[in-house]
Amino acid sequence: MAIAVLTREVDPQSAYIAALSELGLEVVAMPVTHTVPPRDPAALGRALEHGGHAAVAVTSARAAAVLAAARSPHHPLPEVWAVGPATRRALAAAGIASHHPAGAHDGTTLAQAMIAEPRLAGRRVLVPRAEDGREELMSILRSAGLEVVDVVAYRTVPASADDPAIARGRELVITDQASVICVFAPSQVAALVAAVGPLAAIRVPFVAIGDTTGAVLREAGAVIVVVATSPTPEGLAGAVSAVYQGP
Repeated sequence: MAIAVLTREVDPQSAYIAALSELGLEVVAMPVTHTVPPRDPAALGRALEHGGHAAVAVTSARAAAVLAAARSPHHPLPEVWAVGPATRRALAAAGIASHHPAGAHDGTTLAQAMIAEPRLAGRRVLVPRAEDGREELMSILRSAGLEVVDVVAYRTVPASADDPAIARGRELVITDQASVICVFAPSQVAALVAAVGPLAAIRVPFVAIGDTTGAVLREAGAVIVVVATSPTPEGLAGAVSAVYQGP
């Protein structure tokens, strides 16, 4: 059976597995990164307790999880803005209502939607983020006159090359036995390079969950890169079908 390697953990009931199975692909998880606590685990809780925020910008499902863990019943959350459907689902699973503006699919487009909202003009926005995460959203908000409180809420660290969790996926990738490699975040690209070597040497097509991840893959030397039309299982499967037509 043809194989799709996904550079993340995958729940057996994941919609990604279902969507790719319909294309005749077996899914092999290769979680090239792990999330660990920030150097100051109490920072996000203090920011929420301090209050005064008109909104919280959440740019990943991981940020959604740490926001849920840090919130307090004594300090209700301000309006939460989600970068995409997956982040909104993660927030909903934690009991947090959120707004996903139409057309938002990355930090840049989320920021553009936020600065277009008159009631946020000049207000304070909380951004829980990864250490060494991308800064486009914060830069756009600040340039538009919003006060940005960015808090390092988690760290993304690469898996070691000998991590058993990535062993099968790594072997499939370096021997070009995979039919497609699906990458879900820019941070996963450097970790993938550390695990398998230069991407220019890999002839397997890459499918990126979004434009930013696609750009980072190309910068890293990936030869064939297709970007999902939306950051959803259906969008990913559509992009995969452009480079994999079956056995």
